[in-house]
Amino acid sequence: MLGRACLLFAVILTVACGPAEEIFVGEISAPVVYGTDDRREVFAHPDPELQRVARESIVALIQTTRLNRLEDGSYSISAFSLKDEQGLCDDELFANQPVAASCSGTLIDDDLVLTAGHCISPQRPCDRFSYVFNYYLEGPSQLAPIQDEDVYRCERVFLERDAKIDEVTPDYVVIQLDRPVGGLHAPADVRPASPLEQDAPLSMIGFGSGLPAKIDSGASVADPRTQEHDFFIANLDAFEGHSGSATFDSNAQLAGILIGGRVPDYVVAPDEDCARVNVFRDSEAGEVVHDISTIVKALCDEGWERGTLCETAACVGDWCGTTSPPGNGGGVVPGDPSGCSVTASGSGAFSLWAGLFLWIAVGRLRRRAA
Repeated sequence: MLGRACLLFAVILTVACGPAEEIFVGEISAPVVYGTDDRREVFAHPDPELQRVARESIVALIQTTRLNRLEDGSYSISAFSLKDEQGLCDDELFANQPVAASCSGTLIDDDLVLTAGHCISPQRPCDRFSYVFNYYLEGPSQLAPIQDEDVYRCERVFLERDAKIDEVTPDYVVIQLDRPVGGLHAPADVRPASPLEQDAPLSMIGFGSGLPAKIDSGASVADPRTQEHDFFIANLDAFEGHSGSATFDSNAQLAGILIGGRVPDYVVAPDEDCARVNVFRDSEAGEVVHDISTIVKALCDEGWERGTLCETAACVGDWCGTTSPPGNGGGVVPGDPSGCSVTASGSGAFSLWAGLFLWIAVGRLRRRAA
């Protein structure tokens, strides 16, 4: 999977090449990588369930000034190519695709979108963005059509949490849209509140580097932080623009959102004058995923009552935000019924946690906002 160079880790950089996917960029209608680049177009991904989730539940945060509403109610997007934005080599993967999204989001209730907290700020207020479904390729060189029912505005920030200077989490914002989402779109299924196991398989859907949505499968949990249950570490192929990207377990249930990782995304090789994707070994996992259960718990504690997210046993017969019913102590109970236990650290744990400590001390590996 693809990865970014960490300013704080000693790494050997290698170069990954891939065929460019052709798509016209200009006025367009309608990572870091760890090991192998696992990013796939929505239409080309082999898992129909992840394809469904990408089409129904994944939202691009696109500056409203980039959207152009046409007379027939459809939209075009103004964007440069990834090659022009990053100075990429001609043969780099996705080089000719448009760069339009600033962050990634997920529909978690009828009119609620979840993204990383650092995607929204006083300098980047929520009303600067449109919340856009259907920003993906439906064919080798064709963007899916974007209609009025795919474009929403920010009504208000319902809930936001930002970490203290010496902490990694919380880092999320829940945005209430200007109207309930309609059409063929639907909230993502949320994973019950039980920790993931080490090496558990993961998939991620988002808009890395601002590109149309990609599905990244083949990742896994490097450190589940079973006892803390606040965030976990994974080897996802993540880039700027992946901030807030939905991360799914093997059942295509939302397990968390990406909030940070290694940098930089692209590097210039000594013998070239163009940039290529930065590549790490799978064992050098450094992507940070905010656990979904703490977010849902805070949302329900805040008094969210619409939709079904905070209802009893909403998550496949279990609680979405706590392993015990609200009012009975809440929180994650060590040794919960999932059978997970505190994970013994392997040989890579010291370097991982040393890196995270330095990240906190220096100011984070990098939060993945575009």
